[in-house]
Amino acid sequence: MFVLKFYSILHKLIRTAFIFSIIYIAISLVSPYAWAQKAGPFHPMDALTVREVNEAVQLLKARGHVDAQTRFADVRLEEMPKPQMLAWRRGMAFTRTAFVIYRKDKKTFEALIDLTGRKIISVTHKPGVQPSILQEEWDTARKLTMADKRWQAAMVKRGLKDFKRIFCAPLGAGYFGEVKYQGRRLMRVPCSVSHAPTKDPIERLYRAYGIPIEGVHAVVDVEAGKVLDVIDTGVVTPSTIGDKPSESALVKQRSLLKPVLLLSPQGANFKLSGGINVEWQKWSFHLRAERRTGPVISLVRYKDAGRNRLVAYQMALSEMFVPYMDGDRNWNYRSYMDAGEYGIGYLASSLSPGRDCPLQAAYISPYIPSDKGSVFRVKRGICIFERNSGDPLWRHENIATQRTQSRPGVELVVRMATVIGNYDYLIDWVFNQNGDIKGRVGAAGIVAVKTVNKASAAPNPNQLKGSQKPENGTLVSPSMLAVYHDHYFSYRLDLDVEGQENTLIRDRLVPSLLEKSNKRRSIWTIEPQAVTQEGPVRGQREIWRVVNPHGRTRLGHNPSYQLMPGMTTTSVLSPDDTPQKRAAFSAEKLWITAFNKHEKYASGPYPNQHPGGAGLPAYVADKQRVESKDIVLWYTMGFHHITRVEDWPMMPTMWHDFTLRPFNFFDENPAINVAPSFARPAREAPSKPGVPKPAQPKQ
Repeated sequence: MFVLKFYSILHKLIRTAFIFSIIYIAISLVSPYAWAQKAGPFHPMDALTVREVNEAVQLLKARGHVDAQTRFADVRLEEMPKPQMLAWRRGMAFTRTAFVIYRKDKKTFEALIDLTGRKIISVTHKPGVQPSILQEEWDTARKLTMADKRWQAAMVKRGLKDFKRIFCAPLGAGYFGEVKYQGRRLMRVPCSVSHAPTKDPIERLYRAYGIPIEGVHAVVDVEAGKVLDVIDTGVVTPSTIGDKPSESALVKQRSLLKPVLLLSPQGANFKLSGGINVEWQKWSFHLRAERRTGPVISLVRYKDAGRNRLVAYQMALSEMFVPYMDGDRNWNYRSYMDAGEYGIGYLASSLSPGRDCPLQAAYISPYIPSDKGSVFRVKRGICIFERNSGDPLWRHENIATQRTQSRPGVELVVRMATVIGNYDYLIDWVFNQNGDIKGRVGAAGIVAVKTVNKASAAPNPNQLKGSQKPENGTLVSPSMLAVYHDHYFSYRLDLDVEGQENTLIRDRLVPSLLEKSNKRRSIWTIEPQAVTQEGPVRGQREIWRVVNPHGRTRLGHNPSYQLMPGMTTTSVLSPDDTPQKRAAFSAEKLWITAFNKHEKYASGPYPNQHPGGAGLPAYVADKQRVESKDIVLWYTMGFHHITRVEDWPMMPTMWHDFTLRPFNFFDENPAINVAPSFARPAREAPSKPGVPKPAQPKQ
């Protein structure tokens, strides 16, 4: 009877989950965000609405600044001055301004447009810079390459005559100081041979990239409509390569798991409004999506003793740097600025209910500015959900009474997925009831491989020991080498702990010897040290805190938030390496700058084909004072991807994170008053806290 009752309850839960998933998906189509797009904006931080984007472009057209051939690299909100924004309250009037980057007649322009007054404030020519890559440029580069006689001859030389089986994937060109390419809008175009068709769904995913055609790629000027060079360093003949599905992918899938569900059968505990404000437990913040950076979290507050205490003014992922470790001429340019060259929000992917996000998640379908001055909608581009982690928020057992008090750990997750070539990134912001905020990135997708004349990783017995060159990748399949590479994520963290005047404190761990009479020989203590000027923050055995030196808690502490790095690393590339010059931020774990509304991106506003030196190195060059000032932290979350066989054919998602946690910010544990159990239907009486439940009957 118990078993039957259990399965009856489980069936009801599954049915409830299915119903709620349908409801949530339906709501996402007519969500407050979608409604705000038509009726809004309602908040100064709201992303530009469809109407506002159209108005900005039409004003430029009406004044003759743009025409039908103009392409738009970005149309985004230009935020109100920070003091005005912090003083704003719901119901007060506010102004709206658009910032536009466009390309016309092979020149880059920036425009600032007053949408409230319907007038153009300024139009500025930006000589010598290249905005992000546009959608039609990928198509242009591909078509030009495949029509080029030199490229066709290179394919025939490799025995490839059926061009319909060849797929070309244009990439960012990087910068290498080549005079003949100066001032041109470049893309580099490698290609691959399509595999034979397969019905296996997993096989179709990674075989879409085909067999890389090594030793050759094209350099294309997409604005001139011309292939400048076809670089051919010689034919690479694979010793063996399967044009049949791999055995591992076609192994019969495992049997279905019994349901392991994350449910909210009585509805969500969070509230969404406008376009878009989020409230959950004691947290409140504003969320929008931008073409370049993806999710932008603003005005983060925690309600404490009746006060909405400011924690962060704004947080976003400002840049992603991915350099590959191969010096071959057909690989050495592969060093991508995924945010600045491509766009995290621009390449956002629709999230799948029950797989990318839990069934009960709420979805937002953001509108992203398009290249032609309009917008496109990313259906289910952001999900928001609560998650019972299965870990106690806190617990303790009273040894004397043998009774335990613990609280269930629940967190709120905001997630976007972006697909940049072979990589899928899951970008999370996670809020906890204990006051923690976590930034997370999950790296998934398919590793980039090159074709090699090698079928086995075993040493060549015909070569002398020590004569074999070290590999720059791992053999993951016959003749397929997954190239080593790095990932560096630069987070712009504008923390305003209880106000704008903050100081970064380095809590240095200082060991000291005790007197000889003490049974202990050594201890350590903390030596706080204030960072006084802009620049990289270097040091070992130290902990970083953003402190409000003017505030006091009940116990007399200055309230602060601590930045706790996860497992991270910095770049080991040479400082004079051109990719490293473009991504100088990756050489340091932490930078600090004085707040400047124009300093948004760790690699600078225009990293595409940039020679380097922009971004953080330029921001800190004047070494402004940052003690008791409005400061911004730039945290580098990095990892070296030493590829492995288990990354093929599809990479398991690999997560990396950091945490912002309160440090003497509260008077006590802010989660001390979390309820010991969840709400139950009225007919179901809750168990008393601290009282052991009776033993359950065995099945």
